This record gives sequence, structure tokens and C-alpha cells, in this order.
Amino acid sequence: MKRHLAFGWLWFLAAASVQACTIFVLTDTNRVLFCNNEDATSPMTRIWFVPAGEGRYGCAYVGFDNSLGQGGLNTEGLAYDWVAGWNETWEPDAGQARIEGNPAERMLATCATLDDAVAFFRRHYEPGFGYARILVADKTGASAMIRAKDGKLFVDPANQCRGFGYGQRTLDQMLAPSSEATLANGMKILRACIQPVGTRYSNVFDLKSGDIFIFQRSEAEMKLNLAAELKKGAHYYDIPQIREQFKEPPQPLAGMKRFVTEPFQAGPDPEPKVTAQFRKMLGDATRGEMEAADYAPEFWKTISGKQKQTQADLNGLGDLISIMPVERSKEGKERCYWYRLEFTKGTVFQVVIVDAENRVKYSDSVDTYLKTPTTPKSSN
Repeated sequence: MKRHLAFGWLWFLAAASVQACTIFVLTDTNRVLFCNNEDATSPMTRIWFVPAGEGRYGCAYVGFDNSLGQGGLNTEGLAYDWVAGWNETWEPDAGQARIEGNPAERMLATCATLDDAVAFFRRHYEPGFGYARILVADKTGASAMIRAKDGKLFVDPANQCRGFGYGQRTLDQMLAPSSEATLANGMKILRACIQPVGTRYSNVFDLKSGDIFIFQRSEAEMKLNLAAELKKGAHYYDIPQIREQFKEPPQPLAGMKRFVTEPFQAGPDPEPKVTAQFRKMLGDATRGEMEAADYAPEFWKTISGKQKQTQADLNGLGDLISIMPVERSKEGKERCYWYRLEFTKGTVFQVVIVDAENRVKYSDSVDTYLKTPTTPKSSN
């Protein structure tokens, strides 16, 4: 599992207690390769492309269908990705700006070099540093691991091969300053660091050529090129179906964005019984009384020991005001629902996947917006 916005999902974030994902940089005089294993619960993986616009570079992002870029590459040869699994004290410094949506995506869209990226995170608050660390690299081979340390932003720069995450022991054995920056070497290390169950995809970005290689476990890699894809306009591929979709007309990116600030319109609820069940589960979680029968067994193993933290996170959002169904889809026997949850202290955009037995098998907050408390006016 990677990073999420503040509060993550109230059920799922509390379970993120071990390092997930493996990221590393291979660099030599010829190439700079940025490599990542994406470890997560959700199988709904995507890669999407956003052409350049006024004040922004063209970018490719990898992640899930919640549209939050877990990692990415831009046309200037800058790349990033995250590893989650820490618990750090992290609050915004005075003067740090807050950004709607995903700050790391904004960084990639507006920065050309590693120095630019470091300066960006010094100026803008990134909530992910409370539980995750980012690796950023540019086409010169320079990289930096950026994280929170003792409540301050800590930057660890390097100009050689380096990496961290779930596969740290393997990286220590296979990764060295003299490692060759070849695709074969990068893929070999990625495969050696794969989580037996959790790795959903692996990607390699060539920061000088803009070539992108993506694969799942034992499959052969699929090669894309950033410049060529951007010429097609804004579009995406579902990674499990990327070979088939690559031969078809591009799937437009419109409608993929998922932020609570979007102007969704309330309408008739097509499945009120499902919404009522979800409301009941929220109430149970708020009281610390979640029931195993409501969840698929594997997901229940993940969240059952975190009920007190879940209860605290939910209560921190205040009272539930409303649940707005936004979208639904079906793949096989599983159904996916998107909800906008309005609380007295914040708004959450939530995705819920239900199995054939109507049990929740995955849930995640795509975006969380905390309302600014108002200060009572003086009576004087």
C-alpha cells in the first residue's frame, strides 16, 4: 500500500504499519532508471497521461482508479514515487501553502529538477510525510529521499544508485554504486523484491529517453513512450488490460478525477439498500462495534485489530450529515461504489468494493477535505 491523503481511509490507513512498495534509482553515465514495485490491496491499477498546459509539464502517472498518482514521470525527466509504513510527527510549518488534491502530482507538473522538487516541498504542505517517504530523481542521476524527521522536513540527497522500501534487504545485496543502469538489471531487482501477494505492478522510467516499462509479476514488460503517449491527448490504460487497450482508441481521462471539491449533483439513489448498509457500517465503526460478517475475511484480518484507531479517526470528522452515491461499476461478481461523505468537520470521497456475498473487500478514501473551524466573534 502507498500513500493516501490525510485520514487515508479511516479503516485502511490504520492498517498501514509496515513498509510497502520498493523504489530505487539505477544511474550511470548512460542512463538513469527509476524503478518501483507497487504494493497494495486494490487490483484496480492504472497509468494515465496528462499533456502540458499553461504553467505545467506533460506527465505520466501510475496508481489506481482513484486518480491519485502514486508515482510519475514528466517531460523534463523528473520522477517520484512513495513508500508507506512510518508514523512521524508532521504538521505544516508557518507559511507553508496547502494544495487541493495531490501535492506530489502538482510537484511533478511544475518542477523540472530535483532542486525544484525539494524547494516545492519546503513551500507546500504534503500530509503524506506523516506516514510515508518519497524518492525523487531527475535525469542527471541526482535523487533525494524526502521525509519528516523530528517534525521537520528532512532531505537525504545522493548521486548514485540507491533505494528503500519493502525489499530493503534485497536492495542491500543487489544494489550498489556500481550497478549497471540497464532495463534487465532493473527488472531483475524488481522481481527479486516483489511481495508474494501484495505487488500489483512494477514500472521502470527511463528519465533521459522518456521510455516507460510496466509489467505484472512474471509477465513480459510493456513499453510505452511519454512523448508519444502525450501526443494522443489526456488518456489512461487499465494496467491489467494495457496490451489490449493499447490497440484501441485511447480512453479519455475526463471523468477519472476524483476530488471532493468536484461539483457532484445529488440524484436518485439507484441502490438505497447498499447505501443503507454502508451507513450502518459507518455507524458501527464510529461506535467501535464493527462486525466481521460485513467484511470479506482477508480484509477483516487487516482492519479488525484497528477498531479503536478507526473509531478515533471517524469521530475526528464529527457527525455524519449525508452520504451521496456518485458512481457505481461492476466487474465480474464484484461491485464498486463511489460515495461523497459529508461530516460536520470534513468531507470524504470514498470508494468501496463489495464481493459476491455483499461483503466489503476493499475500501479507501480518495480525497479528504477538512473544514476550517470558525472563530467565534467577540462580544465586545
